[in-house]
Amino acid sequence: MKNTLNFLIESNKLKEMPRTGWVWLGVKKPETIAEHIFRVAMMNWILADRVRPKLNLKKIIKISLVHDLCEAYAGDMTPYWKILPKDKEKRIEILKRWIRIPRKEKEKLSKEKINLEKKSLLKLIKFLPTKTRDDIFSSWHDYEKGFSREGRFVKQGDKIETLLQSIEYFGIKKDTPVLGWWEEAEELVEEPVLLEFLKVIQKKFYGKAPGYKKNKELENILDFILKIGSLKKMYRAYWIMRKAKNPETVAGHIFTLALMAWIFGKEKYLNMGKLLKMAFCHEITAVYTGDTTPYDKILPKGKKKIKEMLKKSPRLLHKEKMKIFFKDYQEEKRAIEKLTLRLNLPLKNKINNLWKEYRKRSSPEGYFLSQLNVLAVLFQGLLQERKDNKFFTHPIWEWAFEMSDNPLNLKFMEEMRKKFYKK
Repeated sequence: MKNTLNFLIESNKLKEMPRTGWVWLGVKKPETIAEHIFRVAMMNWILADRVRPKLNLKKIIKISLVHDLCEAYAGDMTPYWKILPKDKEKRIEILKRWIRIPRKEKEKLSKEKINLEKKSLLKLIKFLPTKTRDDIFSSWHDYEKGFSREGRFVKQGDKIETLLQSIEYFGIKKDTPVLGWWEEAEELVEEPVLLEFLKVIQKKFYGKAPGYKKNKELENILDFILKIGSLKKMYRAYWIMRKAKNPETVAGHIFTLALMAWIFGKEKYLNMGKLLKMAFCHEITAVYTGDTTPYDKILPKGKKKIKEMLKKSPRLLHKEKMKIFFKDYQEEKRAIEKLTLRLNLPLKNKINNLWKEYRKRSSPEGYFLSQLNVLAVLFQGLLQERKDNKFFTHPIWEWAFEMSDNPLNLKFMEEMRKKFYKK
């Protein structure tokens, strides 16, 4: 448990590490590595679900979740590392195109990059339980080497998500770095459904796509992917209320919870594929509702009164709690239905049911994840408290103890207590 906590602390750095390419190109407040991972995993899962013969979706999500995990130590090493000039203007000009270099030089750089990332990942996972460590490493290795179709699918999907993000940052004008990501995607993507998805992106943003045949299903998936991208920029209300420094986003929180679900879910013998999907779906309603907290419906008027209330966990009668839950549930239900409205019926039902099971705690996976979610909040609060001694986690501890009823949670809470407090 001690080693698992240390692993999560180090992995959590990805929520504060901006992606290098966007920093080089002068993007203000660019996405973090964790936020990128969130949308890569969601997009790959949804698109892979359309592939026949069927791909292993659990494997797709796992590979997506760990594909950049090594960057917690290695940093975000782009395909351009080592070959870009230091001069900012020259660098931006070069980055407008996908860099073409001789094959031998490309292979040499790639080998160096992979070796550095491999060392970083092994350092990160070194003390995890053997099965978990092997599972994470083999998933990452598959992504890098493309041993399986799932590994190759995720690698190609990663390029498409980056292309989408570049369009969202720079628009569709000709003289922008977006062209470079188009060239990279066109060079690397070969999976039929992903090639088709690239055409849908082209049609959506540029109006024309040679050889494009209308595909309403993929158009609706693209619309969904673009909407959940807003969670990369949505700060968690719980931390905003407490004036936390550098608060995590909803996308960042989902990344942490998914990682915790993978590690702790193994101990509970749950349906891992279902648990991971649920972790990614559990808070996407925020696209329309905004991020919510347990205090939203009971906050008093006045800054002083609010500040006083936030010092403790809300104490309410059971009837009041149920009334608030029902109201929140109805609002979020409308939000998830609106968000998935245009997806095909089987996919829509999957996402809606995963969210519903989590909110109602109506399945073993939903019950487990709802408790784990509180521990993810407590974990983030303790990291915040470490940076800012004026920040206090007492109300979250109360909430965690109230919600937790299994030994695994209590062991993890005990380990956090030891780690973050001297006494």
